[in-house]
Amino acid sequence: MRTVIKYSVLAALPLLYSFVAINGGAAIKSSSALKTLNGDDTDGMELRSVQVEGFEAEQWTATVSPGDPEAIPAVVEADGQPPKGEKWNSPEVAIKGEGNNPCRPQNLAHDETNKKCLGVRFKFIYPGNNVVALTPPASKKIYRVIDELDDNNKPKVQEIPGLKLPGKVKALSVWVLGRGSDYTLEAWVQDWKGSTHVLKMGSVNFVGWRPLSAKVPANVPQDIDTYPQTKNLVLTKLVLRSKPTANTEKVVIFFDAVKVLTDMYDVHFDGADVDFDEMDKKEKHEAREYAKSLKKYSEGGK
Repeated sequence: MRTVIKYSVLAALPLLYSFVAINGGAAIKSSSALKTLNGDDTDGMELRSVQVEGFEAEQWTATVSPGDPEAIPAVVEADGQPPKGEKWNSPEVAIKGEGNNPCRPQNLAHDETNKKCLGVRFKFIYPGNNVVALTPPASKKIYRVIDELDDNNKPKVQEIPGLKLPGKVKALSVWVLGRGSDYTLEAWVQDWKGSTHVLKMGSVNFVGWRPLSAKVPANVPQDIDTYPQTKNLVLTKLVLRSKPTANTEKVVIFFDAVKVLTDMYDVHFDGADVDFDEMDKKEKHEAREYAKSLKKYSEGGK
């Protein structure tokens, strides 16, 4: 059964290194990283700000449901229980901004390719604990080998829809264009063990563009004890949740530039490029190749 963990207070992320004794081995283990006998220089942590979604092409999907967003169905009929014979529509979602009218925060670094944003519009009939969940397009998914065997005695591969987050993520942010709606925003991320963590990003009850962010707690598993260590988180949805004081007026809200502050470091050692087979090669190089494919890095991470 999948575990859902919610965080209302996100503490700072301590960097704890607890070295064990060296008994002639070639590696020193810490609480957060493998280390060679020689140790690391300043490359021991490679913090980068990486944009993982700019909403420039594919449209996301919006669904609505009262209560727990885990209960959101694939096909949405209504907010609450619709009267017999009636049916309400799902929220409207659109990619906006083009030409001389780009949809982007002016505070972002100038980028000619960043012209569009994601907009969502909805209106609930009844007040209450109403929820709108925004999920990435169907093309965004990862495949993860799990500790089970199929009927052919081969390791099972699980398909997980969502945005793969590179490296070991310290924090996640998204730019929001609000219009004073009394809702809060959450980011739902799944770890490599299958548990879902809910990151509270704060209220969207403001007007204009504003970045909302949340730190990823240190107890969220993102690595293992052996090389390659990194086990990527997956952003499965952004959730808008009404406050008890929210009215039933129409809500229009826009999103742009989903970013992560992440540690891209992985230990380098003689023999790291020796592959057992293609699966071993793919597993080792996948995370770094994915990071290179992302178009937006911080200047410090070039």
